[in-house]
Amino acid sequence: MYYVYMEDSDLVSETINLVPSKRGREENSKRKYKVTEILLILSAVGIVAFLALLAINPSKEASEARNLKRTADISTILTYISTYVDEKENIPEVIPQGKECVTFTHEICKTGPYNCKDMVNMGFLSEENTDALVIMPNDPLYISTNGTGYYVCTDGNGYITVCAPYAERNEKISFSKYMY
Repeated sequence: MYYVYMEDSDLVSETINLVPSKRGREENSKRKYKVTEILLILSAVGIVAFLALLAINPSKEASEARNLKRTADISTILTYISTYVDEKENIPEVIPQGKECVTFTHEICKTGPYNCKDMVNMGFLSEENTDALVIMPNDPLYISTNGTGYYVCTDGNGYITVCAPYAERNEKISFSKYMY
């Protein structure tokens, strides 16, 4: 076996180096990222996170669920009033007349030992009836000592309207029914 010693100056371009040098491996493993590459990656992650938040949006889901409850509540109230009117063949006098549903004296009072002054006492729905509305539904976010957050009125021509003015996301929740 012969060993040939050559200096770097003697190497020519035709020399083949079959053993990689340590210097080449160190340069590849310590690749430095540019600031623009890092910013590009961060912005892509941010966009994906923003789109995921838009798709999930928990506050929107919660407000829509509360609006569904409001819709069910006023539908229930109107159904019980309709049943009462069908049985008695008369709209109760405690339901105020008015053109607008949301007025100071049109709010429905809670069921039970509450002060219903300046509110509509719907106690007639729980009297003399086996299918009575035992507990008056309340608006999920409306906090009042005596009121439910729902309003009722009649137009004097046979229509009764029940509405939920505290609906969220600019929805208008109101039901009307012609009684006679």
